[in-house]
Amino acid sequence: MTTGKLKVGIVSANWGAMAHLPAWRTLSDTVEVTSICTSRQESAEKAAAQFGVARPFWSYEDMCNDPDIDIIDAGTNPVLREKIVTAALNGGKHVVNQIPFATSGEAAKKLDTLRAAKGLHGAAAASVMGLPHIALMKEMIESGEIGEIFQVHCSWQMSFFLQIQPGFPYTWFGKSGLGVSVTRNNGSHMLHVLRHLFGPVDSVSAQIKIQLKNWKLPGGEIQPVETDDTGHALLNFASGAMGMLSTSWTAADSPGFSIEAFGSKGRLKLTSLAYPSIASAKLYASRNEAPHHVPQGAEIDVPERFFMADGRIVALGDDDVFNGGQRVSLARVFESLTRGIKGTGEVLPDFARAAEVQGLVDAFYESDRTKAWVDTAHLAG
Repeated sequence: MTTGKLKVGIVSANWGAMAHLPAWRTLSDTVEVTSICTSRQESAEKAAAQFGVARPFWSYEDMCNDPDIDIIDAGTNPVLREKIVTAALNGGKHVVNQIPFATSGEAAKKLDTLRAAKGLHGAAAASVMGLPHIALMKEMIESGEIGEIFQVHCSWQMSFFLQIQPGFPYTWFGKSGLGVSVTRNNGSHMLHVLRHLFGPVDSVSAQIKIQLKNWKLPGGEIQPVETDDTGHALLNFASGAMGMLSTSWTAADSPGFSIEAFGSKGRLKLTSLAYPSIASAKLYASRNEAPHHVPQGAEIDVPERFFMADGRIVALGDDDVFNGGQRVSLARVFESLTRGIKGTGEVLPDFARAAEVQGLVDAFYESDRTKAWVDTAHLAG
């Protein structure tokens, strides 16, 4: 059991500061962000001043060993994050790790094994999992609202790299060897949600491609692309449900995110423009009560109890325009970690689930390479 406010140190002055910091500050009764770390003293001190954080660090090792920090929120690319998370766990810190969680399923398992050995808690920053609409979907599915699940369709289509805007900081996503790609990034988020809602996946068949071979950068430079930008997969769930997953970050018009579940009694459909957030998410439900040939789904309201964080209802704020509206969802994920630390709840998603999802991502690549179905039942804990 831990009492008092938990002190958080963030490694990253980009997404960690823009998206994670506002989410942590939403939990102001429970946590306090005391530290921020970048790779250089100058940038660390600048970030601390810019974001109103008391203590700058320019060595993640020093941050991970600091006795006045309880939680390390690890940013940067997956290759470096594996080192940061390992250092944090060895330093006795609880950890938030970004998505993609690790460079491989084996590496992910090692992180979870170390976490367990140290008696610590860890959460994956799978922000879509914190979306209130997902929580309502899970409740409705488990209560039998739409009956036995037969089919699941999940899609996430973005156009980030069709026309790269000036100042866009993620052109390194096109470089191999850093543990990123549309399958590892978007695919991991999608798999976390699908696993959470519909249970373990027994087998997968996937096709993964680089559709756009070169990115045109704002200054006119042409960057050859080394990581996949489009992925499609079929999934067999242990429940017997059949699933489809498709994702791209070179999809024209950015139609965004959707999950559709077809059951024996009805249908659920979640849609959200761009990055899934409470700003655009809508949940539709219908029941198969009479024969008809026109969709009957109607939007349903998500109860306020699913928008609670730190004991109060959380709404969109002015700063949410800079983080894709992720503050509320991330705050709910982070709060689950604080509850795990305090012994009052379950971490969602935890490191064990993140390792399972990373194993599914590995299976996608194996299936693409072998052109065959890959068994994944052994991954489920």
